[in-house]
Amino acid sequence: MRKYILCLISALLAASSISATIIHIPADYPTIQQGIDASYDGDTVLVKPGTYVENINFNGHNIAVGSMFLTTGDTTYILSTIIDGDSAGSVVTFESGEDSTAVIIGFTIRNGYALLGGGVSCHSSDPTISNNYITNNSTHGPYPQDLGGGIYCFNSNSYIAGNIISDNTACYGGGIYCDSSSSIICNNIIMHNFATY
Repeated sequence: MRKYILCLISALLAASSISATIIHIPADYPTIQQGIDASYDGDTVLVKPGTYVENINFNGHNIAVGSMFLTTGDTTYILSTIIDGDSAGSVVTFESGEDSTAVIIGFTIRNGYALLGGGVSCHSSDPTISNNYITNNSTHGPYPQDLGGGIYCFNSNSYIAGNIISDNTACYGGGIYCDSSSSIICNNIIMHNFATY
């Protein structure tokens, strides 16, 4: 697992070093979303430890959004860099055709509350979701349309690896729900999630 993580980090850094910009949060912009909005394909939004109460949308940007784990490999940054959705929708959204170079890595993703994908929602996009702690997210009705407490994928070939997905709830798919998708799901810990059906 550690060898895989280091290879992924090396690949991301190599890809981001070719005429790309590193946007630092909160030094350059106070919120992660503002950093995403200011980015161009191939850029990296690098986030310092802290709790960021927001719901982020990649909006078609093929970029890496990561905690300091991305540059150091230090897993303590995963627990100390938090995106808190404040029960105001999916915490992280991919819905504009993002490809595998759209990456979310090294965060605690919590307190999302949405119809589809409380923690992460992927619709017609193929992002990389790696080395996150996705926890305490949930979906809401109307029954039976609330799907994917932790992660929801529709028409998505996402790469979901190295995450801990726990204590999420939904009507269907407490941890992960995939529909019309060919996502690769590997080396995750998926535990203590709850689905009504």
